Amino acid sequence: MTTRRVLRCADLALLGIAFLALLSPGVGVAQTVTLKFGDIYAENHSNSKGDFKFAELVSQKTKGQVKIDVFVDSKLGNEREMAESVVAGSIDIVASGLSGIGRFIQPIHTLELPYIYRDLEHMNRVAEALAPDVDKILRRSGLRNLGFFYLGPRSIAGKRPIRSLEDMKGLRLRVPETPLYVGMARALGATPTPVAFPEAYTSLQTGVVEAAEGGPDTLWSTKWYEPAKNISLTEHIWHFRYLAINEKSFQKLSSAQQQALQEAGKEASVYQLGLLKEFNKESLDKMRAAGATIVTIADTRPFAKALEKFNREYAEKLGPEAVALLEKAMSVK
Repeated sequence: MTTRRVLRCADLALLGIAFLALLSPGVGVAQTVTLKFGDIYAENHSNSKGDFKFAELVSQKTKGQVKIDVFVDSKLGNEREMAESVVAGSIDIVASGLSGIGRFIQPIHTLELPYIYRDLEHMNRVAEALAPDVDKILRRSGLRNLGFFYLGPRSIAGKRPIRSLEDMKGLRLRVPETPLYVGMARALGATPTPVAFPEAYTSLQTGVVEAAEGGPDTLWSTKWYEPAKNISLTEHIWHFRYLAINEKSFQKLSSAQQQALQEAGKEASVYQLGLLKEFNKESLDKMRAAGATIVTIADTRPFAKALEKFNREYAEKLGPEAVALLEKAMSVK
């Protein structure tokens, strides 16, 4: 074989290797990664809009290499079921609160105790201060926190108005399926009735419960104001939802893709916070226009006073880490 033929064969062999390399996963041609993301809220809710904004930002930042498939309105299950799925890895990402991933990360329950935040701005400053602590806690359950979504202030949609603490006595109040809300309702004198989120409307309609509580955005988007026309502004809880990804799903991404998701999470948090402020006012206006009565409570201090002992004992029951987290949150100005 001549030298020229040897060189030609070598060139062809190299071209073949290069072609096979292009066909190999993860080499040459970028592979598209699809992540499944679940949430309980309706498509018009500020949290769901935050979900879609997160997906849009991830696509932009990764140039389409990472696709987030968003399933809202409990399409992947209720909050508890989706939390179990994200821990197991059958769902990659979830926006969830205490009824969901809170089951696996008890210390963060203290961040949802009633009357500990002044307003959304204060709450946002707490989120920034506590982000490393929250992520550390989530990691123990195989999750990673990409950002915070915000809800609140929670008030009460009821068949009768609440104007004072005395009006809470014996009220059959729908609460999320979590000890914090059950205990809070009981401390206020109500009869707590845990009902899964998708079943709350029917429970109000049939009289299983007399009232349910949630932020203006939630009360409007769920239409709870239809069977429960009195919106009493107790404004008892402002709370976080956590944009949590399964750690194994996160580690399958390249470092650049991981950074893109973290950046998108922070930006989506800011976006959703801005939406919530607008939605709260708009939601109250829309419910009023739809026939609901908005009840302003002259003084909520008796409500807060009735919950002081509950807050303290609840944090202590969860242990020193929970107490420290609460103290750190309350120290933020």
